Amino acid sequence: MNTIESVKEKMVLVCKVLQQQRLVDGYGHVTVRLPDNRILSTPLMPPGKVALRDLIILDMEGHKLEGLGEPNGETPMHTSIYKARPDVQCILHYHPDELVAVGVAGVDIKVVANCGAHFYRGVPVFDSPILIRTNALGDKVAETLGDRNAVLLRGHGGTAVADNLDELLRLGINLVRTARIQIMASSLGPVKTHSREEAEAILAIERRGNAMRRFLDYYISETLD
Repeated sequence: MNTIESVKEKMVLVCKVLQQQRLVDGYGHVTVRLPDNRILSTPLMPPGKVALRDLIILDMEGHKLEGLGEPNGETPMHTSIYKARPDVQCILHYHPDELVAVGVAGVDIKVVANCGAHFYRGVPVFDSPILIRTNALGDKVAETLGDRNAVLLRGHGGTAVADNLDELLRLGINLVRTARIQIMASSLGPVKTHSREEAEAILAIERRGNAMRRFLDYYISETLD
């Protein structure tokens, strides 16, 4: 199996896991940076329903090079981030209720649980609910994201970035879990948050051994079994 085909299979699996966890609905999109300034993308359809035959390949301006489906309207968000962040290899944009709730509340994502350690550097909010359908808006989202691994879009949803699809899936799931726990805990009173040192210590442990594999195996088994 060549590399692109294996990436396609993993992208479809990531979309199925997100669907099974009820984190995507009829909207949202996943992309992966390919060699030669190309982008593998889910097309204009519910991401959880995507099959291998549906995936499309775009250039860095968002123009379709291969495939039968049509590009998503918010493709400029992806192309702008890829241009601004050479380190980013894949992007998820989705609309879980928890991320919308935090984004409109005017509060930051807080590291209140270990699953939020990935976001200790902050998750900025792009302060507009408008769909990101132009390069100018895409550039503004990329600027808001900066060097972080996630950004919220007020009243709209969230976008996570990573250097591989395994990490993207983990960030996509944990960002929503973090927001959910924060919402639950805030209803009980003031919350304690992890310090930078505590978050970094947790991440150091998670980077050792099979922590990532155990995380992925659980969610994949929930989807395929």
